[in-house]
Amino acid sequence: MAAVVLALAAGGCGSGSGERAPGREPAEGAASPAPGIAGPLPEAADGGDTGACADGACEVLVTSTADITANGMDVHVTVRDDYVAFRTAGTLMQLGGGAGGRARFGDGLTATVVAHDEDDAVLRFTTS
Repeated sequence: MAAVVLALAAGGCGSGSGERAPGREPAEGAASPAPGIAGPLPEAADGGDTGACADGACEVLVTSTADITANGMDVHVTVRDDYVAFRTAGTLMQLGGGAGGRARFGDGLTATVVAHDEDDAVLRFTTS
């Protein structure tokens, strides 16, 4: 029984056919993801440097969790397979998986999900 479960789990985790989930195809001629980035996420302008967000303008890669201070606001980010969550002192916002979701915070701070794949996300913080 355990062997059957393992065989089924192994068969479902990786497809030998090379197929990708819908919406996850890289652009034709696109470069491979940078080493250390899982999946076809675009490269973040500021890489993993969350300190670049201090002025409220950055684009960073978050792997699993990160504490980001942007425009004076402390934001704890959690990335999971099917959502990206943003927690501040008095707010919790959870955006469904995929790109394009936006979270707005006080003082004109906005976080946009540029790309999201399993436990990684590229996020863009801006101020208005």
